[in-house]
Amino acid sequence: MDFFDLHCDTITTALHQSCNLDCGYLDISFPRNEKINRHCQCFAIFCPDVISGEDAFNYYTMSKHFFDAQLNKFPQYFEQVKKAGDIDMITEKGKTAAILTVEGGRVLGGKIERLQNLYNDGVRMMTLTWNGENEIGKGSTDQNFGLKPFGIDVIKGMQRLGMVIDVSHLSDSGLDDVLRNVDCSVAASHSNLREVCSHRRNLGDEHFKEIVRRGGIIGINFYRAFLNNDEENASLFDILKHIERMLLLGGENSVCMGSDYDGCEVVEGVEKMNNIPALYELILKEFGNEIAGKIFWKNAYNFFAKRI
Repeated sequence: MDFFDLHCDTITTALHQSCNLDCGYLDISFPRNEKINRHCQCFAIFCPDVISGEDAFNYYTMSKHFFDAQLNKFPQYFEQVKKAGDIDMITEKGKTAAILTVEGGRVLGGKIERLQNLYNDGVRMMTLTWNGENEIGKGSTDQNFGLKPFGIDVIKGMQRLGMVIDVSHLSDSGLDDVLRNVDCSVAASHSNLREVCSHRRNLGDEHFKEIVRRGGIIGINFYRAFLNNDEENASLFDILKHIERMLLLGGENSVCMGSDYDGCEVVEGVEKMNNIPALYELILKEFGNEIAGKIFWKNAYNFFAKRI
């Protein structure tokens, strides 16, 4: 099986725990399960809401240096993707293709020129917010707060550069502003459906359908609280429920994996990436080979192959 994952917090967790990516206790750790053939992983640099301005950009820089150090330490396991052809080139060597992303546009420190800095570093996708407010807008804690003027400049700049706009965590009004002000495809790297689990962080049906209509992608999040309204009873079967509704809403070519590994309490059964083959078998049994292949690899691969 193949596995293309749109979001993890492994770099941030490893940095703060002072461990390497071969430590064995991270959700994503090398070497990977041999049952996973091709693997492309989006590694997010997560910037918490308590860091702002120059401190946020400095935090990003520190995290990027840690990511680079891990690449240099483990060249036998993974390489960074800078352009579309790199995914095939890296995975054909049996290595993980690593796409650098950012979670939290506050890393820009309110300076639009830093978008180019991030792009030059290989950042190919960025969420505009985390949960709270930054120079761009607000997260889902305030659904009625849209993008600020700087936020409009940022999404237009991202479109020009070819950096994927990631709308996970964004408020509903902010997502409306994105859809009004750019005409490109967007991603929701780790978001489920509000109709299945009513958490504010999940997508409403209409937003989901508009992302699909534009040729965008949505990554299924493994976090218990985003899968089931009763998170203590969340299970792998809740993942199937979200996929089923996404398919019903026309998302066959848009549904992907967005694990949120090393960033949350994931549902039992996929606690680590090495358990992913079991989830694949469950989805294969429920939806068939073609759909499973699209969800685990093809949809995300096709999206990024056209945009980076």
